[in-house]
Amino acid sequence: MNKPELLAPAGNLNKLKIAFRYGADAVYVGGTVFGLRKYADNFTDAELCEGIAWANRLGKKVYLVLNGFAQNEDVAEIIPHLKNLQDKIRPHAFIISDIGVARLAKLYTDIPIHISTQASVTNTYGVAYWKDIVGATRVILAREVSLSVCNAISEVMEVETFVHGAMCASYSGKCVISNYASGRDSNRGGCVQSCRHNYEVLDPKTHETRFNSYIMNAKDLSGIAYVGDAIRANVGSLKIEGRMKSEQYVATTTAVYRDVIDYFYDRLMGIRVDEDPLSFLQKAQLDLESVSHRPFSHGGLGDRMDGDSIRYESSGYTKTSDYIGSILHSDASGHILQSRQTWQAGARLEAFQPGRGVVSFQIQPRDMENRPIQTVNPNSLVWLPSELSLAPLDVIRAPH
Repeated sequence: MNKPELLAPAGNLNKLKIAFRYGADAVYVGGTVFGLRKYADNFTDAELCEGIAWANRLGKKVYLVLNGFAQNEDVAEIIPHLKNLQDKIRPHAFIISDIGVARLAKLYTDIPIHISTQASVTNTYGVAYWKDIVGATRVILAREVSLSVCNAISEVMEVETFVHGAMCASYSGKCVISNYASGRDSNRGGCVQSCRHNYEVLDPKTHETRFNSYIMNAKDLSGIAYVGDAIRANVGSLKIEGRMKSEQYVATTTAVYRDVIDYFYDRLMGIRVDEDPLSFLQKAQLDLESVSHRPFSHGGLGDRMDGDSIRYESSGYTKTSDYIGSILHSDASGHILQSRQTWQAGARLEAFQPGRGVVSFQIQPRDMENRPIQTVNPNSLVWLPSELSLAPLDVIRAPH
């Protein structure tokens, strides 16, 4: 029985480093060409090189998304990009959904290909095609595929599946409502999330409004209760959605799923029997609820998705803490925090640390000239005292 890889999102270089610190085995990132998150930070070529070098030092991996659906005019840009990736950057794999892009990647590189969830692969014959004809090495199954069929599919090729994050109301993310509603192509990085909007439902005869509803607003996926099933199903990689989410989101979800994967793997191997699974999962769920999220569902991991997977009342988020910032530097004299929020001296803060859980503290913050600060402003650097047990890339939050 193999322990699955934990694959985390990394919208920029700092999130990549945070994901690795909090336990990710690999991250997926977007470059400046064809990455389906047009409005994310994305990685320059220099940042890709630095991130991949960082991963290599840690024995971890970086997968580059090239998962848009290409049109002919895109090819002139994709080919030189692939040549540059082959010769100079060398990610550990591509994530591709378009068969034409996959063919170009095979022609111009020897970098492994992972088939994106947007390719809508749902059965062993589809997997065999991508393996035998295209030469892919991993398939990221469609969101609609339950874990009960993963074991048979994994006998053909390595399987990756999503276990956490935002869900799309369309089939495997292939939606064109944004195209029609705003002229922004959902499948080429421009989605305006039309499924999150409030719609009027009209009487077809009178055209009077019957009610308003968020009729396509999918709940977020939370699969911590299914990790044991995923391990038994021989899933090779468990993936967290969210390249555009915050550093706190990356740190928290990565740390939680690192603990959950390790816990269930050890239990299945007979190594760990010390803690009741229900109690363990309840504590993990509380950590997941600390970061911004919609109500959770199991998506399609257990059974087919149905009306319980939609939140009709609102598209809003909830959370139990606010993201303050992350530690940039630590030495014997103290720690430097890059603050992202406004907060007051004496506020109760928490460091959510990998392997240690939550460390609470209240301090008098100081500026870089060692002067006390009463109100910390966003995007400022703050000095914290050395007696705090903190380390670079630790994420700091303020509980509600």
